[in-house]
Amino acid sequence: MLNLLKALIAQKRRISIIAVATLLLLIAVAIFYVIKINKRISSQRDELVASAKVEVEQTRLRAPSSDGLTIYMNASDVRAVAVLADTRYLATSGGLVALDEGGTIKRRYTTLDGLTDNDLTALAVFRERLFIGTATAGLMAFDGNAFTGYSFVKPKATRVSILLATETELLVGTLDGGLFEYDGEQFSRRFNSATGADFNRVTALLPYESRLYIGTQDSGLYIWREAHIEHLTTNEGLPSPHVTALAAMPPSLAQAGQIAVATDFAVIGLSDANEIKPVNNRPNVTSLATSDGRLWAGFFDGGLMDLSSSRARAQADSPQERSSLSETPGLPRGVPAVVYASEGKLWALTGEGLLVRDERATAPLFETVVPSLVGEHVLTGDHITSLALDNSGRLWIGYFDSGIDLVASETNERLTHIEDDRVREVNFIAFDSNEDQILAATSRGLVVFDGHLKQSILTRDLNGLVNDSIAHVSIMNVASPVAQSSSGAMPVNISRNRALVLATAGGMTEITGGRVRSLTAFHGLTSNHLYSSVAVGSRLFVGSLAGLVEIENLRVVRTYKTSNSRLSHDWVTALAEADGKLFIGTNGGGVDALLPTGEWISFADDRDAGKFEVNQNAMHFDGERLYVGTSDRGLLVYNTRDRRWKHISAGLASQSVTAITSDDHFIYVGTMNGLVRIEKRIVE
Repeated sequence: MLNLLKALIAQKRRISIIAVATLLLLIAVAIFYVIKINKRISSQRDELVASAKVEVEQTRLRAPSSDGLTIYMNASDVRAVAVLADTRYLATSGGLVALDEGGTIKRRYTTLDGLTDNDLTALAVFRERLFIGTATAGLMAFDGNAFTGYSFVKPKATRVSILLATETELLVGTLDGGLFEYDGEQFSRRFNSATGADFNRVTALLPYESRLYIGTQDSGLYIWREAHIEHLTTNEGLPSPHVTALAAMPPSLAQAGQIAVATDFAVIGLSDANEIKPVNNRPNVTSLATSDGRLWAGFFDGGLMDLSSSRARAQADSPQERSSLSETPGLPRGVPAVVYASEGKLWALTGEGLLVRDERATAPLFETVVPSLVGEHVLTGDHITSLALDNSGRLWIGYFDSGIDLVASETNERLTHIEDDRVREVNFIAFDSNEDQILAATSRGLVVFDGHLKQSILTRDLNGLVNDSIAHVSIMNVASPVAQSSSGAMPVNISRNRALVLATAGGMTEITGGRVRSLTAFHGLTSNHLYSSVAVGSRLFVGSLAGLVEIENLRVVRTYKTSNSRLSHDWVTALAEADGKLFIGTNGGGVDALLPTGEWISFADDRDAGKFEVNQNAMHFDGERLYVGTSDRGLLVYNTRDRRWKHISAGLASQSVTAITSDDHFIYVGTMNGLVRIEKRIVE
């Protein structure tokens, strides 16, 4: 009995020890998980703080030396309007324009006056300063005398899309860095750092009561309400994830909700409880504005519309009505219009100037505010793709989507503008001095202009080209004259001992003696996507998406790639021959040179050159210097005799240089946003 009692006591003791050990283990596990959770919370808190932290570089901007520089831009595209100290300012495609009380231009500000970019996108007045959004260089502020630049370093952002001033802060929406706030002293990211605010491309902003509505380019609508984010997409009933505009709903449409939301498909109304109701099914809305109790919309295909009107409601119900264009008296037809309401007036911001009318006017006619904004400019477009000078000293300017301007280089007078179904998307222009003709490579074939501007067209269907989308055209000598083809004369003058070489999106076409022959990947090209060509002696070199191709007698003899040569990048965008050397521009590796001996020279490690993106066919040799257009570093100049690089960026119309040509006295530099003429003495 005593032994049994002792055994029970021992067993009970073991059970107690096990229980205590188990309890201690559970406590240890609980403590471990608490520590782990605390660390996770601390890490998330640190990540939240890091995501909310903003690094901005502030710079006092000063005007560069404008000696020897002349800038030409099209400032007729008005993007925003604001008033500071009784002066009305316009943000345009060609800089900042200040108007006097009578509405005439009293001052233009460009990069020659210190602007970081001429392509302006937004304006807002905050704390007695004019804030200016740019397409490529962040934010600027103007106090009426001097400019200050703000560069968003962390997170990186350059493309300001919208500015909105409230009583306490300036909201800065960007297309590549989300939303920033500025209180007059420092920047923050209160809205963008909230849980669920995973947007990056801001297109529209609207503060309403205690909420902030944030429209985005690709992910619908975000609503900041009571320090948390609500997100609406097509799953919740939005017509499209592409939000283009926001506005407070006027009383006449209150039944549809409190907020009007425009997308590229339709306009809807949104209630306080996020209930969605249709307002109008017209697509392609650029903007919304509430004026005199009515809701107005601007459209990409031109015109404005009162969405409160019975006609607009009829259009919302009728597909036939919706298909018709909005035609507003006084507005340019087919030109995108942005509607803006201020000072009891309705403003239309278009690519052909600024127009206005009183919001209560009985007549719907809009009137142009600054006629000289449209009438005085030399350039028709902004994105220049090619430049060429002919024997008469005329400058041919090709545009990405606006045809060709012909300008007298001596007087800077635009002689004519050429634009039609064929001559619209111009990729490259070359002058054939032997035949006194211009060769224009376009997305719809090769267009040849004689001395009287008469056009001849070469296409795939009519002439057997390998592809109509031509990136580049060059002329090379052939070893022996080639007999004229018996198939008939080509609609282009070319000597029998010379050949036209067309680099296209579908391979290469050579035209010799009226005979058309082509090479594709089937014949040995590494890629059918070709960008440039140049003859060096008897050899033809072609730049492609997948390396540099060497061709002799219409046969691929060698392909240079990063894997088998010292080529710095396989994507070859531009070529130029200089004193027997082949200079090769690449998309990311900068410039290389191939010598006649087969030796390679790479400038990637040169501190004055380095690695960068060379824009398509933006290379030009004038007999002494090689000019190279970069995507974001302006113009590089290489003296082939002194073997030195020089960098030119200050005062350019844009840092993206897209086309270059020259004569004895000037260098003509085409950019994404206009033209700059540089006296050659500047680069000597």
